[in-house]
Amino acid sequence: MKYSKKRTLSYGVILISVLLAYICRLVKSENVFMRNLADQCRNCIYQGMYCAWVIYLEKHVVHKKMRRCLTGIGCLMVFWFFIRTVKFHIFYEPLGEHICWYLYYVPMILIPVLGLSAALFFVEKDEEKTVRKIIMLLSVAAVLIVSVFTNDLHQLVFRFSKQPPFSDMDYSYGILFMVIQAWMLLCLTGMEIILIRKSRIPGKKQFWMPVIPGILLLGWNIGNIFRLPFIKVIAGDMTAVCCLLMAAIYQGCILCGLIQTNSRYFELFQTSGGLDAEITDYSFQRYYHSGNFPELTPELRAIIIDRSFVQEEGIRINHIPIRGGHLFWSEDISVLLDQYQDIREQQEELTTRNRLLQKTYQKEAERRKAEEQNRLLNMIQNQTAGQLELLSQLMDELERTESREQYDWILGKIVVVGTYLKRRKNLVLTQYTSDRNLLTMEDLRQSLAESCDSLKLCRIRAAYYVEKGNVQLNAEDILKCYDTFEWLVERLSDVMQSVFYRVSQIDDVLRISVHIVSETDLGVLMSERPELKVQQEDENEWFVSCIVLRKEDIR
Repeated sequence: MKYSKKRTLSYGVILISVLLAYICRLVKSENVFMRNLADQCRNCIYQGMYCAWVIYLEKHVVHKKMRRCLTGIGCLMVFWFFIRTVKFHIFYEPLGEHICWYLYYVPMILIPVLGLSAALFFVEKDEEKTVRKIIMLLSVAAVLIVSVFTNDLHQLVFRFSKQPPFSDMDYSYGILFMVIQAWMLLCLTGMEIILIRKSRIPGKKQFWMPVIPGILLLGWNIGNIFRLPFIKVIAGDMTAVCCLLMAAIYQGCILCGLIQTNSRYFELFQTSGGLDAEITDYSFQRYYHSGNFPELTPELRAIIIDRSFVQEEGIRINHIPIRGGHLFWSEDISVLLDQYQDIREQQEELTTRNRLLQKTYQKEAERRKAEEQNRLLNMIQNQTAGQLELLSQLMDELERTESREQYDWILGKIVVVGTYLKRRKNLVLTQYTSDRNLLTMEDLRQSLAESCDSLKLCRIRAAYYVEKGNVQLNAEDILKCYDTFEWLVERLSDVMQSVFYRVSQIDDVLRISVHIVSETDLGVLMSERPELKVQQEDENEWFVSCIVLRKEDIR
């Protein structure tokens, strides 16, 4: 049977059920049994309708949290009719009827709140924020429900002119009753506005369907508040009218697509284009199919359940478990298999090329490393050409000398120059392996320590002081400090008895201070270095100072 015929039949049955219930209401027989039987039949019809509606919602509403809210609404309607039955057919004393009357307002207040909650769950993406909003709505609903149950204390919902026990036959409305009605109207209106605004259905031509029951419910409430006579005659049963109109509101949202359902899945499955699939039960008996899905043996289906199966023609059979059985579908992956084969061949070719490129890069890296090493070696040789020449001269003198004392003296100078060459090379290598071409005070301190230690061989007392700290400085400044020390040693090694070399950083400027003990006039010997300021402090004591100028300072 087509979906349209099923829907027409369903709503026809609902309409007939409502008419039968209304006819039962009109039964005014003097026979008590017949009157109670008609009323009970009416209750059974309504409760059966709402139980069936709950089952319908549970099976067809797609959104999980919205489904829970809507099924809760259906259960509250069943509860409402149950309380009505208890009130009119079980409790005959005023107190029992009074409590049941107040219990009416539990579903009356909660049903609109759950409807608004369902709309919020459907449109909100931030779940925590939505939960906080719903907790606030339920808190307000709880306050209103408590105000109804405590009405006998304050009479702000219903006012009674007589003394207790109060009866629902003689009362008037209070201010909180109007608040409750406004709250219900606000929740129902907010639900419809939210669903309509967030709807993605093109056209929006059927959105009047949930609005009409809402207008009728509003009109009935106004007429009931003013106690219009025709309202009492035509629709005097509050439970039946409110439940029926509220259910019509939510069902109208379902009909116009504001609430998503899976009502036409079977037809969509049958008419889906390009999909070859079938649905079976657990024993692999086919129930639904579409397209040209192949016939499969139970053994092959059992294999497909564990893993996908690819036939010789490039057709892959897939499987997912569903409630009540299995879903199998096929897809043509022959083109993908051909592309996969091409990709594998290209991958092998690229792997071979990658190996060749890696070897090429390794050779290139080795060549560049050798070039860099040669460049550094040439640079070091150019920067220390004077010391290399001096070392060659000292070696010649060492071969010509015959005096043991002179031999030791020249050998000491060779050690001093050699120490400088070694430490100077280490500083340059450290400079070019650093990230930003920087050296530290510690690098200078280690170099000066070794050079001062080698001066003992020349019978020169040497000491140094370098400002503490591992401060990173420009490499050129550190090298100038060490070069200045070496120049002084080479220039004055024959005339000085002791030297104290001091390097400090003051106001981001490196300053060199040297105390030298020598009987010779140092001003003449150091005249070729005008940046060195020479002062005689005592008879044999000299003070030499200078500032290490950077390249940017010279410019």
